[in-house]
Amino acid sequence: MANKVYFTNKSKLQPDIQKDAEEVFQSALEQLDFTESAAAAGAVNKWVAEQTEDMIKDVVDAKSLNSDTRLLLINAIYFQGFWETPFRTRATRDRPFHVDLNTQIKVPMMSMHDVHFRYKHSPELKAQFLQMDYKGRQASMVIVLPDEIEGLGAVLQQLAAGHDLMAELTDMKSTLLDVMVPKFKIETEIDLTQLLPEMGIKLIFDDRNSNINMLTSNEPLYVSKAVQKALIEVDEAGTKAVARTICRAGPMSFEYRPRRKKLKFKAKRPFLYLLKAQKIPIFLGVYQGVRGSDASEFATGS
Repeated sequence: MANKVYFTNKSKLQPDIQKDAEEVFQSALEQLDFTESAAAAGAVNKWVAEQTEDMIKDVVDAKSLNSDTRLLLINAIYFQGFWETPFRTRATRDRPFHVDLNTQIKVPMMSMHDVHFRYKHSPELKAQFLQMDYKGRQASMVIVLPDEIEGLGAVLQQLAAGHDLMAELTDMKSTLLDVMVPKFKIETEIDLTQLLPEMGIKLIFDDRNSNINMLTSNEPLYVSKAVQKALIEVDEAGTKAVARTICRAGPMSFEYRPRRKKLKFKAKRPFLYLLKAQKIPIFLGVYQGVRGSDASEFATGS
């Protein structure tokens, strides 16, 4: 994960802000002339492409930069992991997936039998949990599969209300399973200026009262643009995940266990998935059996 702050060449960052950026957030700093919008956008896009192995490009449009732009806050995440227990390509088949009670489609489903994965069922969330480790077991993907076809909404509501998702992962046990999960690739772009206020983060977008003061010029700022672009690809070999977040500020105006009864984990309905590295969640999203704008996801990290 990489962070970078681009700020206008017409001013400097406040010393305490610069110190936090460098020491706390480990963020690189660079001044840009935003009036040269094409050159500035090119520099930002080149950096993001380098950080994401060229999987995400053209994140900034030159038209979105101008003389009013003061700060760009960039967060780029790139992860590629290979399963500790990979799926066999020849076992992948198009199988039914229930989008909802009335809609069923065919999606490529990966499967394996008689394998041990960390697993649990949560009565509180009314969902099954499956953890699939990547090589080295320092990272893993967790799938939260609701008991009901249309149960994802209720799971998300409980999490939004404060249910501790990470605490649910502490008592998962190695379990003999038959597993079936979709092979998928999703790429999305989310306007955080609409999403974050719904989550209670509103003040930074207030062009009259944001209280953001990051430059030595003491010019009051607010966040005028905040976009997150994300891509995740899950296949038989493993997972490739990329995410990039950009905020623009402008001036005011797993272990072995004895063999037990085999269970079946079949992700044939919408589910939540979590990508975590060293117990830190770095990518979170939902899969609904469709691609593009009908599937949503977002990235998170420390």
